Amino acid sequence: MNNNTLDGVKMLHHDEMRNYDRIQGKIISVIMNHGCKIIETPSFEDYDVYQHFFPQLRQQMVKTIDTDGRVLVLRPDVTLPIVETAAREFPRSNQLLKFGYVSTVFREYYGRSTYGKDFLQGGIEILGDSSPECDGEVIVTAAEILKAVGVENIRIDIGTAAYTQALFDGLPISEDQKETLKGYMAERNLVACKSYIASLPISSDARKALEALPVLFGPYAQTLSKARDYSINSGMLNALSRLERVYDYILYTGYADKVQLDFGFASRLGYYTDTVFKVYVDGALYDIIDGGRYDQLSSRFGVDRPACGFGMNINLLYEYMNDAGLLEDAEPSFQMAVSYTAGDQILVRDLMNWRNRGFRVAAYPDSSFIDSGDYSIHAIYRNGSYYKDGKAMTAEELEALMGRL
Repeated sequence: MNNNTLDGVKMLHHDEMRNYDRIQGKIISVIMNHGCKIIETPSFEDYDVYQHFFPQLRQQMVKTIDTDGRVLVLRPDVTLPIVETAAREFPRSNQLLKFGYVSTVFREYYGRSTYGKDFLQGGIEILGDSSPECDGEVIVTAAEILKAVGVENIRIDIGTAAYTQALFDGLPISEDQKETLKGYMAERNLVACKSYIASLPISSDARKALEALPVLFGPYAQTLSKARDYSINSGMLNALSRLERVYDYILYTGYADKVQLDFGFASRLGYYTDTVFKVYVDGALYDIIDGGRYDQLSSRFGVDRPACGFGMNINLLYEYMNDAGLLEDAEPSFQMAVSYTAGDQILVRDLMNWRNRGFRVAAYPDSSFIDSGDYSIHAIYRNGSYYKDGKAMTAEELEALMGRL
């Protein structure tokens, strides 16, 4: 026997598939309620495109060679192919496009007790709408998905890349210095960050703002007030004004009590231009959903179009729901198992009749083993008759038993 196994690769079993299907159905229902069309992007994408936009994911990408010798990757992200395809198929830049999806993404993920090389991702992308209300709708859609599957104890962390970018745009330092500083901030390496800031030729107000950014998070009102105090140019104030409108939308929908602000977190997907957010469940240390506004990505494919969206790791959501007891109880794979010594026309006819009526029935030779947890009723077929617990029963009586399950 070959005992070689791949880490992070496993089979999903019957009850897992049932629960994933239920979760997926609720996700799609919420997405469609917000007017999104359900789509599926190709499984294979051009490696060079992803290498250009996501160089930090190079080591995680699953690569292959097609018949023409081109290097392809299995889909490591969904946003990029949606934006690229939309630019090609819908070139009118102000056309409103609302897409939703549930697709497998091929890159590593880590949960509290799980790890995998691919995961099921759900999300939406709204293209052609630059309004703060669009950002609010995207965030609320994420919250409503979690509510639909029974997860209500959530925290929504919202920030704005435009605020940070406006601060950096006003600094009299090189691009290399800015990138080094952003790296320390993304890691929340406060010691290295403060030391590096002290070495920069900047004003005291700019220094205070930079030192505050990695730890500028907390309740909405007081954190917004602090962020306003640290603003040293109109770009930063404009970013906060827009953020207030996003918050107002969330307030009107009843989710404001879930919100806190975070001006320090950074996404490894570097295309965000304004609102960014993450959704955490029940105090988890990792986020289930993340997303934001990316107004410049589409222009790289020839169509200047604003956009906002999010992606959620459904595998991590499943792990949380399993730990929290929110999944449906296990049930047998089929309602009745029929064992037989020899099959005949009567048995085959009855099996087809039960299945055509919607019952799940498995038949197997009595020399085979079948797990008793896989069925609710066990019947024995012999010479044209059925027996259950030693008692003769008709096909109609067995069907009646299945109907009462």
